[in-house]
Amino acid sequence: MRPLVTFVCLLLTLSQARADSILIRNADLYSGNGVSPATDILVRNGTIVAVGPGLDIPADVTIFEAKGKSITAGLFNSSTQLGVVEVGAIAATNDYSSDNERFTAALKVADAVNPSSTLIPQNRIHGLTHALVMPRTKVGIFAGQAAIIQLGTEGSTVVNDSVAVVVELGEAAAKRVGGSRAIALAILREALDDARDYRDNREEVLKGNRRDYALSLADLSALDPVITGDKPLIVTVHRASDISAVLALGATYQLKLILSGATEGWRVADAIAAAGVPVIVNVANNLPKSYETLGARLDNAARLDAAGVTVLLMGMNRDQTHNAYLVRQAAGNAVANGMAKSAAIAAMTSNPARVFGLQGAGDIAVGSAANLVVWGGDPLELTSEAELVLINGRNIPLVSRSTQLRDRYFQRLQKD
Repeated sequence: MRPLVTFVCLLLTLSQARADSILIRNADLYSGNGVSPATDILVRNGTIVAVGPGLDIPADVTIFEAKGKSITAGLFNSSTQLGVVEVGAIAATNDYSSDNERFTAALKVADAVNPSSTLIPQNRIHGLTHALVMPRTKVGIFAGQAAIIQLGTEGSTVVNDSVAVVVELGEAAAKRVGGSRAIALAILREALDDARDYRDNREEVLKGNRRDYALSLADLSALDPVITGDKPLIVTVHRASDISAVLALGATYQLKLILSGATEGWRVADAIAAAGVPVIVNVANNLPKSYETLGARLDNAARLDAAGVTVLLMGMNRDQTHNAYLVRQAAGNAVANGMAKSAAIAAMTSNPARVFGLQGAGDIAVGSAANLVVWGGDPLELTSEAELVLINGRNIPLVSRSTQLRDRYFQRLQKD
């Protein structure tokens, strides 16, 4: 057994060396700044240390020849339930929503993230390295606190357990809270006012010398960084008039807003841009599935980008967490409907990293974390597959439950 143990240890050592020191050569680099052909990227200790054509080849690195291939930063899907859902039809595996009225804004979806979810390797072998995990609500308007996860094999899966508070407005919210959009907005204003009052009079509240609040103290505490502008409020909203109302409310309360959905965002794109509010877009929303989405169109992302809005992309459907990596297909569809390719690449790499404060992520630059994907061809072509995935410089095995099942049954067929 001793020679076998020695051999295994040697393999682990070589694997670690490959993870820490790798030179990717001659790749066409795609980023928000365009395309840089035949570019080399040198990675050491999880960090990009050199980028450019014709880099010198150190003696202690593994070389990955990428001539004829492309490279992007790791993909980021800005609306998923990765890690908190396994089988959509089985309620016991779904942890992203609650009907408990005592805890709404205070709900931390990160508390339920399962790093062993089979959906994580399924998505990372297709180039997804980061995702925003969004809570949903079955009661009221507050869904809870969104989290950012990293799909690596080492270290903590949850990068930020409370990156934003999520609120849902529009038709669905109006139905839950009394049948009117006006009531939903009144509830939101009341919650913000109460959070401010609680912040300013915390001691008196805890002594029982202050008025009662509609929300629990846990919820009001969760809203504290929102009212101070330290944490974004993600608002799911679609109709143009609703978007305008949210922008006005954001200006009144000096909120750091992010819009999610914004199916009719193109109609008020200039106002969104002027307010400096990013938008998480589903480019597949091209049909009027409800009265609030009558203005749905395929070039929504392109029009928002043209107006100067910072666009973030979700996959082809906000609930398709099993295929969250299809954010790449969403980017391709956005380009097919008028969005610049560089803007579409940024919308699933550097834009979400910047909006959600992921330092050193989303870019291919010296000093950035080595979250990289080498593609067999153009990164927005569906026939291009991920051939190398690095997360924090570690070479991720391109293995998932799906590939294991494929190999298992293929071997059985060969025997038969």
